[in-house]
Order: sequence, then structure tokens, then C-alpha cells
Amino acid sequence: MKVCYVDESGDASSDSYFVMVGILTDAVRLNKTSREFAQKFREIASLFPEDLKELKSSRILYGKGGWRQVDAEERKHIFLDFCSWIVERKHDLLVSAIDQKNFRAADSKSLPDCCKDMWLAAALNIALQVQIKNQSLSGNKGHTFLFYDDNKLKVGTLCELLWSPPSWCDAYYGRGRKQAALDQIIDTAFAIKSHHSGVVQVADIFAFIFRRFFEIGEGEKSQQWDGELDLIKRCLALMKDRIHGNASGMKSANKCAAANWYRAIAPTTYAGLLKGQLL
Repeated sequence: MKVCYVDESGDASSDSYFVMVGILTDAVRLNKTSREFAQKFREIASLFPEDLKELKSSRILYGKGGWRQVDAEERKHIFLDFCSWIVERKHDLLVSAIDQKNFRAADSKSLPDCCKDMWLAAALNIALQVQIKNQSLSGNKGHTFLFYDDNKLKVGTLCELLWSPPSWCDAYYGRGRKQAALDQIIDTAFAIKSHHSGVVQVADIFAFIFRRFFEIGEGEKSQQWDGELDLIKRCLALMKDRIHGNASGMKSANKCAAANWYRAIAPTTYAGLLKGQLL
């Protein structure tokens, strides 16, 4: 059995890119991961001048709120340490990225309604990536529980979507004639509050790292401080071997309507990033 914890970064009203990251792990590895995160959280909390409830990526990196009183090098180290740690834990990263300009420009006439909302489109893409990755495993018993950071307005729709996915998705993962739809997903999606799950908080940090890579690297936004892009690249270089590009459906050989659409709405550098190309 497997578990995938998912969080996102980006705001439709102010950000050029929307990124969702899933951290996929075997259930047998999860207890140790949770214990190790708890220890890391205690160490980080000891640096913080107030009562720390959860980790918020942008507040850490840019020294907002109580983080202003934490040394910048310590804050950078938190990012780098989590990137190294996820590799040590041998967890997989699944990344869905949307360029808002491309999303608005893409032809949506033939799409299921769920794809007209960025959160739902990205959430479905993560589920499809889980399906691709797990169904390819030899002798796999890896049905997967999906936990998304709580989105009260949309998670109910996502549950229905995964329970009865549109046929538009079938060719994306090569559904067999006798294969049940999304047969690697257990029942539906579950919502979880980020402060209840350390792994979701780490997914938030990673989603933020990917979003800043696109924003700065594609020239949509400037660095907040000299060397920010270098730090982002160092983080991605640490994680690159755990990013599963083969599960993303970005291969040009996949000509189905779903894959074509997800390619059309992705940032320019997304496909390269999945191959380890850091500009």
C-alpha cells in the first residue's frame, strides 16, 4: 500500500504559475518519516521566537513574521535539509505545473468541466501520475491513498471526480480494455489539514520551490534577494533523482487529448525540469 500527500503553491489572482506536488511513499516507510519530521520540526521550532504551529514556505524563505528573527542562513538550510531528507527517505515526487497564461489560452471546449478549474486540473493530474507510476510496478499491490491539503470548496468535487473519472483520462495512462478506471487509487481522495501532517508541510515547501523556479527562470518575477535562484537550483539538484518525469504524461509520444492539453498549459521549462534540466 502507498500514500501520497499533496499540497500546492500559487494564487490564481496574483501568481503566474500554479504548482502542485505529491510526495509518494510506501506505507511501511511512513512511520519513520513521521518520526523524523517531528524531530526536525522540534529543532526548527527551537529557532523560532514564537509558538510554531506549522511550516509555511514563503514565510520561512523571506523572513516574514517571527521568521525575521531567524538568521537567513538558517532559513536557507531548512529548505536544503528537507530536499536532502526526502531523497534519503527514498520518497518519490510527482509534480503538476500550470502556466496561467497558457491555461487561459488553451482550447477547453472538449474538456471535462473539472479541467476548467486549475486546482482540480492539477489535483487530477497528480492522481493520473500516481496511476501511471504504480501500475507499471512489477507485482505491485500498491493501491494508493491520496491526501490533499484541505480545500473545502473543491475537495468534494475531486472525490466525485476520482470515484467516477471522465473517459477523457483513459488514454493518458493507457487504460486496458478490462482495467477499472484509476485502479491504483483507493476509493477516493481525502482532505487533511496541513498542521496535522508533516509530509503535507514538506510538500508545500517543495511546491513553492518549483513555483519560484518557474517564476524567476521564465522571467515572470524577480529574485527577492541576490542568489535566490541559485538556492532554488541547489534544492532542485538535490531532489532531481526523486522527481518522476515518466509519470507526468509529458512525453511527446503520448498524443491523447489529455496529455496534449496538460502539455499545452505547462510552463515552458516544465518538461525540461522533469528531465533534470535546471536552465
